[in-house]
Amino acid sequence: MPLLEMKHITKAFSGVYANEDVTLSVEKGEIHALLGENGAGKTTLMNILFGIYQSDGGEIFYKGESVRFKSPADAISHGIGMVHQHFSLVNRMTVLDNIILGSGGKKEVLDRKQASEEICSLAEKYGLFVKPDELVGSLSVGEQQRVEILKALYRKADLLILDEPTGVLTPQETENFFHVLRRLKDEGHGIIIITHRLSEIMAISERVTILRDGKSVKNLVTLNTTPEELSAYMIGRPLSPKTEDRKKTSKEAALSLEGVSLSKKRAGKMALDHICLTVYKGEILGIAGVEGNGQKELAEVITGIRKHTEGNISFDGSAIDSRSVRERFHKGISYISDDRHMDSLVVDMTVTENMILRTYNRLPFSKKWILDYKKAENRALEAIEEYGIRTSGKSGTRTPVKLMSGGNQQKVILSREISKEARLIVASQPTRGLDIGATEFVHQTLIRQKNQGKSVLLISADLDEILTLSDRIAVMFEGRIMGILNREEADVFKIGLYMGGVTEEGGRP
Repeated sequence: MPLLEMKHITKAFSGVYANEDVTLSVEKGEIHALLGENGAGKTTLMNILFGIYQSDGGEIFYKGESVRFKSPADAISHGIGMVHQHFSLVNRMTVLDNIILGSGGKKEVLDRKQASEEICSLAEKYGLFVKPDELVGSLSVGEQQRVEILKALYRKADLLILDEPTGVLTPQETENFFHVLRRLKDEGHGIIIITHRLSEIMAISERVTILRDGKSVKNLVTLNTTPEELSAYMIGRPLSPKTEDRKKTSKEAALSLEGVSLSKKRAGKMALDHICLTVYKGEILGIAGVEGNGQKELAEVITGIRKHTEGNISFDGSAIDSRSVRERFHKGISYISDDRHMDSLVVDMTVTENMILRTYNRLPFSKKWILDYKKAENRALEAIEEYGIRTSGKSGTRTPVKLMSGGNQQKVILSREISKEARLIVASQPTRGLDIGATEFVHQTLIRQKNQGKSVLLISADLDEILTLSDRIAVMFEGRIMGILNREEADVFKIGLYMGGVTEEGGRP
């Protein structure tokens, strides 16, 4: 008897099907991968299972019984845990409080000390290190994801749904995490893993269900398939071969950082510790490292969001230390943030409005402070066509961004920031949440920018992405640059050691 059966699930929004006659089954002791393009219906299907949405049709059987969860609390009480793509955390509460929130009964008094010890034990066991007394709002995106994973594990779910769970882990931590998933599988847990990394699907799953355009198009046994077959079913075509030629990097500096430091709000270690870095024209410089080691602070210091406390920053030979975010953008520095909801989008606004957030006060969109909405809509239509952005329902450019999938929200940001005027693109996790077809498009776009003589600072937790795109790779640990490797000498093992703060000699700096 399967642990979970979802039969003929249907769900529509504004007359457009997000799920149409979808069937999915997960056995006890199985790791089941769920694949699909952005907007294919994966998150909707899981939200129905988790009680966030109610299906318009179909049945769900869990542990042999017909169920219809009315809320996430209902699903959790039945032993289902879910780590969402957009986290369900309270920023002003601690890690401990977020994990135990809602886990006790109405009359039960939680032992906070015991809970803290259990969380620390889980964190050490799984390599998901966070401090229970830290405020969630002070954590990086990667650290917040670790809290979400710990929250699900703390509640001892029989069925665990994981959306991109390894995106913030080093290769060594990913392998350790896979050992954990295999132990859970051996204990009889069912696990649904949503990931765009085909290598991970091949390494960890037993079966794969593929969604396309809201429908389940194929269910495959992992041992009997290939990454090429999976991608073809997912996007409806084979991936294009990587034929984009790479031009040589110029020896002319575009961006220079000399001794740049940033103090943390709280006393202690530096967020950035005397960073010396040069990005050349026509270069993709990759920044590798486990999230929370200064990458976000580095991006925000370069783009002007934060003011560094020591050192100098120059762009195209001119000092920009005192320049504002807007001034730096108009000089040619664009920014793709790792946290699209916090930094890059106004989710209640439309696609058109988000497309002109940076340029609404300039030609051709504004003249004498009067907005030309028609030209703004035309720009949004061009972006939708060029980037394959899928809007919600039939509202097109007037779709509120909050109604779109995470991947399509990211495409809105990419189309706005990778403009003709951009000469330095600070790209932090630019393909997070994107399917392999969209990821391929972003990679080719970044290489084209490089070949046009533009500079790219690529911050990514995906080592495959770093190794594929970068001309040089700098590795960060605790706010420092551990080392800079040329493309030819970089390998996963060496980078993984640096990411853990270990030098080639086996010690820490």
